[in-house]
Amino acid sequence: MITKKFDWNEINGLEKHYYSERLVLRPMLECDVYPMFMATTDPAFNRYLLWDAPSTVTQLSERIEKILDERRKGQMGVWVAAEITTGAFVAIFRAYVIDSAPQVGELHIETGIWLHPNYWMGGLSIEVCSICADLIFSETPADVLVAQTHVDNKPSQGLFRAMGLERVRRVDVFHENGALVPAYYFQLKRSNYKIKGFEKEKYTDIDLTKQAFEKKSGTDISSSSSKEVVV
Repeated sequence: MITKKFDWNEINGLEKHYYSERLVLRPMLECDVYPMFMATTDPAFNRYLLWDAPSTVTQLSERIEKILDERRKGQMGVWVAAEITTGAFVAIFRAYVIDSAPQVGELHIETGIWLHPNYWMGGLSIEVCSICADLIFSETPADVLVAQTHVDNKPSQGLFRAMGLERVRRVDVFHENGALVPAYYFQLKRSNYKIKGFEKEKYTDIDLTKQAFEKKSGTDISSSSSKEVVV
């Protein structure tokens, strides 16, 4: 049983903006529904998704309203990463407390980051994840940052390793359709957290472009119908 409790309304950063070199991390809004939906229509985005992709804007709007309601109740933190110069939607970032932690007295916060395929290159995957990790460890009392990804999602696994997350175990995650999805469980302890700031010349392109994926796998992503590249 978890011994630490945490209400997201306790942190000042729930409605705060965070900045990196090219991004702003801001609170999620109802108006993010349409750009998020446009991201979900890309088969590459949905390739390794651990939840059902919405088929209509209305479905996504209802889901986002539930997420925002959980945020208002202090059950979750949720932000959108956007380009500083244009305000363009880049990613959605959610974070919530895991119901039970393996170590007594520890607070484990799980994160989910969904990055728009337009931004898989140029080091933005590292930048998005780093600013989110900065937020968790600077604004919350989290002892451990946790993330999960599909076992076939090699780009995300490479990204996690680049950020210092350790692969702990293989798990089966219940998909919304009732199926069990094989996933890997990663974690980063506060004591090992070393990500500070951003150096443009050191960005690493972890994720594959659609063209590179198709060339490597022989898969035509444009005709694919399954799951997501998630961070």
